[in-house]
Amino acid sequence: MTMCLSLGGDRARHPVPALEPGREDKLGYKQPVKTYRTLSSSFDWRDDRLEWPVTSEVGPGLAGVVATTTQVMWLDPASGSLAYRGEPVETLAASRSFEEVAYLLITGLQPEHEPDAWAAFRAQLRSSRTLPTEVVALIRDLSGKTHPTRQLRAGISALGCHELSVDGDLAGDRHWREFRLLGQVAAVVAEVASHRAGRDTPTFGDDDSLATSILTSLNGRAPEGEDAALLDLLWVLYAAHGLDAPTFTSMVVASCQADPYFNMVAGLSALRGPRQGGATEAVMEQLSALDDPADARALVARILDAGLPVAGFGHRIYRMPDPRVVILRRELAALARRRRRPEVFEAARAIEIAATAALAPRGVHVNINFYAAPIFALLGAEAALGPCLFAVGRTAGLVALVREAMDTIRLVRPLSRYVGPAERRLKGPRSS
Repeated sequence: MTMCLSLGGDRARHPVPALEPGREDKLGYKQPVKTYRTLSSSFDWRDDRLEWPVTSEVGPGLAGVVATTTQVMWLDPASGSLAYRGEPVETLAASRSFEEVAYLLITGLQPEHEPDAWAAFRAQLRSSRTLPTEVVALIRDLSGKTHPTRQLRAGISALGCHELSVDGDLAGDRHWREFRLLGQVAAVVAEVASHRAGRDTPTFGDDDSLATSILTSLNGRAPEGEDAALLDLLWVLYAAHGLDAPTFTSMVVASCQADPYFNMVAGLSALRGPRQGGATEAVMEQLSALDDPADARALVARILDAGLPVAGFGHRIYRMPDPRVVILRRELAALARRRRRPEVFEAARAIEIAATAALAPRGVHVNINFYAAPIFALLGAEAALGPCLFAVGRTAGLVALVREAMDTIRLVRPLSRYVGPAERRLKGPRSS
């Protein structure tokens, strides 16, 4: 796959006007002489035949930009359809484990088509859950007040120091070709969860799935089958969703040919913020502030009057409610009944209804984090661990996209348009 830059799609909200050759703007700097709506994969800014400077119409936050081509996943903003390697995500969520879906995303194969390769994938995935003692020691030396996402970031960085030598395998090609990274991320999350709960490093059986491993670490006991299946389902829905911030960040780092542990640390860092995986924490804070579902409308009004976003609402891609929410709403209702905690679902549903009434006219709708957060909580995760659980699922798609691109990816290097003051000279003596 070629890392191309195709700048078609919607027009920018504030398109940059093209000026005639030789003209300058009021700041005294040359402005674009030609606007390119589409740039091919072979486009080169340095081409001598190109009249400089040029620009392309791009919306804020790269809105409307198609930055790559892929066979890994397909997302339709208009209908909400989401497919992995051509398989509708709702079908996969209902019939496949997370590990099977990760295998499909990363290799493009279904487990039953290559039984030996599937068995090797599972074996490598699960064997990678044993962390080096130095990595475990580093995680457990961190203060209990350290946020779990920082512990996860530190653990992955330490793994890179352990796995890669100073003078060999700089790009970590072998580690991309293997399937260790997904299992290692899950192992670090399990270690962080056990450490925060005051328990020893967990041990797992060869037949334990990644979901079973995480839930055992969260709760100190083997999970019920329904709980492991539910975490699998959540991870399937989270596994890949286009070039979200963590995935795009990882693609940028991959274009530099940095090793995969640098890549994972960068992607996890992008996941941390409240506009990404960190949104699950904000959802739980929001739910805990509601004592009575009847007060949901007043709570939403207070949030909006304060100029704050309603956590779990809004999406950069969808023009309608996130279609994955339908599945998770149903699953939260069932889980709340099993846990005899119906008030959790009632509170979430009340806020969703109130927020939808206020925000839908503005085109702001509920997203996957809204129902994922209380599901994580009822499965045993404290709110701060939500982004770490998100990370396990998203790692599958991230690895799949980077592996797909790594042989032909071009260095990502966009330009910026200068809008500051014209050229000037500093005056006065140099300070000592």
